[in-house]
Amino acid sequence: MITLITGGAGTGKTSYALKLAEQYEKKAYIATAEATDGEMGRKIEKHRQERDETYTTYEEPLELDEAIHEAAEENDIIILDCLTFWINNLLYYKKHADEYTDRLINALSGTKKPVVIVTNEVSLGLVPAEKLAREYVNLTAAANRKIADAADKVILMVAGQPLYVKGEK
Repeated sequence: MITLITGGAGTGKTSYALKLAEQYEKKAYIATAEATDGEMGRKIEKHRQERDETYTTYEEPLELDEAIHEAAEENDIIILDCLTFWINNLLYYKKHADEYTDRLINALSGTKKPVVIVTNEVSLGLVPAEKLAREYVNLTAAANRKIADAADKVILMVAGQPLYVKGEK
């Protein structure tokens, strides 16, 4: 079972992912963000404090397919947080987003464990003026579409409330 949770910044995506995982005993949390500055470090620490001892954290900025395989061996559910930072990392490290997205989808298809993926909905605003920002939005939107197509459920978070776009509650 693949669940994609999308929405704007601060809409409660991660909190809802954690809520979906509450019923499981052993939980994996795959974190893609890197602490590139103090603000990001504080955000990462806040997310760490939201998780209890039933979580094992895997910090992986690029190789999500490998992290999913590893996490699936020891855990009952996997939360991947978040796809948008992952795309940022792929751009930063000059990796091919399409290839990595395909590898991720193959890993998702190959696991028997439920996976909850958090991402940002980046296509609701204006088209960015800067070329790199447009590339980021386009790559993120393309990855979101591919993952949504592969997902059993797609949930849009709006003001902390889940709206089921695909699949049932």
